[in-house]
Amino acid sequence: MTLDLDSEASLDPARVGSKAAFLAIGRRAGLPVLPGQVVEASASRHHMGVGAITLASSGSGAARLAVMSEPVDDADRLIESTSDLGARLVVRSSTILEASGQWSGAFASYLDIRPSELPKAVVGCWASAFTVSSLERQQMAGVEPGSLPMAVLIQRELDPVAGGIAQIEEDGSVVVHGIKGSPAPLLQGWANGSRATRGEGWHGDELIELIGSDALDEIGIQLERAWDSLGVSRCEWVIDERVWLVQLGMRDRAPSPIAAPIEMGDPGVVPVARVAARAPGRLGEELILPWAIAGDLPWSSSAREGQSPLSPREAIELRDRLVSQVWGLPPDRAMVASSHCIRALLGPDPASGLPLLAAVGRPEPESALRLLAHVENSLRPSHATRLGIGRWEPFVASVALAFGTRYPGTPASPGIGAGMRAHIDHPDAIDRFRGRSMVTAPQPVPNLAPLLWDAAGLVTETGSPAAHLFESARALGIPAVCGVELTDANQIVAVDGNTGVVATLSANGADDV
Repeated sequence: MTLDLDSEASLDPARVGSKAAFLAIGRRAGLPVLPGQVVEASASRHHMGVGAITLASSGSGAARLAVMSEPVDDADRLIESTSDLGARLVVRSSTILEASGQWSGAFASYLDIRPSELPKAVVGCWASAFTVSSLERQQMAGVEPGSLPMAVLIQRELDPVAGGIAQIEEDGSVVVHGIKGSPAPLLQGWANGSRATRGEGWHGDELIELIGSDALDEIGIQLERAWDSLGVSRCEWVIDERVWLVQLGMRDRAPSPIAAPIEMGDPGVVPVARVAARAPGRLGEELILPWAIAGDLPWSSSAREGQSPLSPREAIELRDRLVSQVWGLPPDRAMVASSHCIRALLGPDPASGLPLLAAVGRPEPESALRLLAHVENSLRPSHATRLGIGRWEPFVASVALAFGTRYPGTPASPGIGAGMRAHIDHPDAIDRFRGRSMVTAPQPVPNLAPLLWDAAGLVTETGSPAAHLFESARALGIPAVCGVELTDANQIVAVDGNTGVVATLSANGADDV
C-alpha cells in the first residue's frame, strides 16, 4: 500500500503525486529532505468513487462524511510501514495537480498525527477533495469531482524554530520569507512574517535577527543546489537543529495580460472608466457601453432590486432604444457613432475620443436601470461563463492608477488589473463576487482561491507574498498586493502588482478629479 520515498517508484508523479515525487528526486540529489512513506494514489480510487456518488445526490458535506466513513484497506500494515518515522507524523496530500501553484493549499495536511491516527488522517486527505473550496477549484479548472486519485505523503513531525518559503527570482536573487515556529500561519495567510533578500549579502533585518545569516546562507545554498540539479526554483523550508526542505517546486508565474499602464493625460476619461468597470465582459460591451459611454449612469443598487430578467431579444431591443436616444440617431447609425468613439478611447491617444462624447445625451433612467441590472446579475462566477480579461481592463486600470487615490502595499503577484471591489470578509460574502471583480479580503486565506479564476486582481489587508493564495494568483496571472486596507465599498480598485500600488476611484462619481 505504501512506497518508501527512496524507492524508484516514488519518482513517478502518476503514482505518488507531484509533491512526493519532487521530494523523492531531491533526496536522490542529496538535498536535505526528510525520509518518508507514500500511500499510492491508486489506493484512493474507491474512496474517490464513494465521494463522487454521494456528492451527486447529497452535496459536499455528505460526500466528505461518506469518504471518512470508509475504512482504509489493511490499516495495521499502513501503521507498521511508518514505524521508523517516529511517534509524531505529518500527513499531506500529493496529487499530479500540485505541480502547479494554482492548486497551492487546495487539499488537506495534518500535523502532529500519532501512528494510531494515521488511517483516519489518510482518509481525511482524500475527503478534502470534496470540500466546497476544493470542488470550486475543480469546477473552474474543468476537473471532474472524484476523477483525481490522491497519494498521501507521510513524514516525521519536526519541532521547527522557524519556517517559510524561499525562491530564486528571475534576476537570480534569492528571496526568503519566514516566521518563528511552524510556517503554517504564514502559508495559510494568517501571519505576515518577515522577508530577506540576497543580492550582495542579505537584506532584511527582522528575518536575519530571527534565524541568522548562516541559516539564510544555508537555505540559499540548498535552493541553488535544487535549481542546479533539478531545475527547482522554489522551496518550503523549516529549521529545527538544521535546515530541511519540506517541499520543492517551480516558480509558477503566468504572464499577466496587462504588463504596464497606458499613459492617461486628461481626467475627462474618468467617467468612461466608471462605466467600463461597472459593466465588464461581452454583455457589458454589447448592451451597456454603446449608450452609457459618457458615464451618465444611475448607480443606486437599491433602485435595481427586484428588476425582472430580460430575454436576449428584449435586452437588444432595450439597448437599441437607449443608444438611439442618447446619440439622437437611428439605432444602426447610433451604434456606428458609438463604435467610432470607443475605438478612439481605446486607441493610443484616449483623450481624442472625449470631444465625441459632447453630443451624447442622458439615458432614460428606468430603462437604463433595467438593462444595467440585467447585465450585473449575469456576472456570477461559473466555469461555464468565465468572462476572462476584457479589452477595457487596461483602460480602467490606467485611469484609476493615474487619477485615483493611491495606497502603497507589498507586491504579491505581478501585473496590472482593475475592477469593481468585491470585499470578502466572511464565507457568506463570496456571493458578492461577480466576474472580473477585484477581490479584497482581510487575509489571503486559501478558500478565496476559486474566485481567482475570473478575478481582475486581489488585495489583502494583511498576509505575506509567501501565502498559498498568492502562489495561486501568480500561477493564474492574477495581479495581487498585500498590506493595503480599503474602507469604501462602492469602489473601482486598480492593482499594480509589480510595484505594490493600489488605487481607488469612487464608482458613483464622488471623487471626480
